[in-house]
Amino acid sequence: MEQIITEFIRSWGYAAIAILILFENILPFIPSEIILTFAGLLSEKSDLSIPVLFIISTVSSFFGLLILYYISRLVSEQRLYRFVDKYGKWIKLRGKDVAKANDWFKHYGAWAVLICRFIPVLRVLITIPAGINRMNVVKFMFLSLVGTTVWNFLLIYLGKLLSGSWDILMNALHTYSFVMYIILFIIIVYIIYHLLKRRRVE
Repeated sequence: MEQIITEFIRSWGYAAIAILILFENILPFIPSEIILTFAGLLSEKSDLSIPVLFIISTVSSFFGLLILYYISRLVSEQRLYRFVDKYGKWIKLRGKDVAKANDWFKHYGAWAVLICRFIPVLRVLITIPAGINRMNVVKFMFLSLVGTTVWNFLLIYLGKLLSGSWDILMNALHTYSFVMYIILFIIIVYIIYHLLKRRRVE
């Protein structure tokens, strides 16, 4: 995928950045780490401008986040619980377990939205519970854009700064993603363990 993304950016420039970042905020398998660092790298070797790249990536992020947020709002909590009650038995999960998780999100949602903007995959997925729980759209967009703005700027500038060390940069980003996945896995295991433990007590 890296080769496809980099060639697309090389050929289409700003338009490629706008399209890729838009979809990156809707689909979790498009890596912004590669898109923006390569864009920053190209700014050193072409006429791409860092300020323009930053503005385009931020605006595209805004629209991508908003699209997924409103799609997620179409899924009611009750519909989600019914789905889990019907199919969740395969993983020993019940609607009331999801309800507890949703209650947790309602309580800590603001921090979750902000922090997850710096974690691969979760950057996108955190928008779904925000939409389902009908988090205040102004609050959601403000927190998301704060995180996304910082993330975009850091990646673009990192690509520009290390334009002569692309392989080293990619290895560092892959390592970061790997560490984040491990942390995410540990958190998920921890949550599932406590949900099952509470279920046994009940």
